[in-house]
Amino acid sequence: FKKNFPDRSVVYAKSEDFTNEVIEAIARGTTAALRLKYRNADLFLVDDIQFIGGKVSTQEEFFHTFNTLYEAKKQIVLTSDRPPKDIATLEDRLVNRFEWGLTADVQIPEFETRVAIIRRKAESFNFDIPENVCEYIANKLKNNIRQLEGAVKKLRAFHLLENRPVNIATAQTAISDIINNSQPTPVTVEKIIEEVARTYQVTAEDICSQKRNAAVSKARQIAMFVVRDITQMSMVEIGQTFGGRDHSTVVYAMRQIEERLEKEPHTKDTVYDIIKNIRNR
Repeated sequence: FKKNFPDRSVVYAKSEDFTNEVIEAIARGTTAALRLKYRNADLFLVDDIQFIGGKVSTQEEFFHTFNTLYEAKKQIVLTSDRPPKDIATLEDRLVNRFEWGLTADVQIPEFETRVAIIRRKAESFNFDIPENVCEYIANKLKNNIRQLEGAVKKLRAFHLLENRPVNIATAQTAISDIINNSQPTPVTVEKIIEEVARTYQVTAEDICSQKRNAAVSKARQIAMFVVRDITQMSMVEIGQTFGGRDHSTVVYAMRQIEERLEKEPHTKDTVYDIIKNIRNR
């Protein structure tokens, strides 16, 4: 876009960064500067839009930003791990707007496409990889396109720097650390608390503190529930993590949230969306 239209502006943001900027702008009274930054873009790119779900102030700001850009006939590109209608905590007015455009389901590439990507990357490096080696790498690395490029670069480095033959044995060595490092990063209690805090517009420190106002207490109970659901920690361990609370406090929190989930559809949607967002990171 910049190559074709060098005089136009491109603004890229992760939805979490956008959320944090909204919170900071509200706190500092700098919302005008925030709007100037985003609403003057010719191309607005947003990653992981599902993470603004449940965040009222962020959705409000994004709604007006979207409208301003759309009415000015600017281009907006959003990515998400699921279709707009499946983001339960996203406001209906945003779901409707997101569905105005072209929705493309980008699937993990099939085997033939992965082989083609490996060949193309190798050709860009003037590097010849035998067909059986291409197929071996494509069979081992299935989920991440960047890993395919990394494997080609590493295989080439082994060949040029150590004079290794370009065969399956060398390919095994080249991708061994990629395979070992591709395990998902474990979800920590801190990450869960941070996500709940962002959703309910309190701080992580508030959740672990002795504050007892309604907003903080609700967020704390939900954080305990989500920690239990995802980590399977014991009630005693959860209590210790949340400011040294007694396990009976955690048991009470679990019951409270279970009752809320049965009686309050919005709370149920929000909690399950938080769990889904954390597990998909």
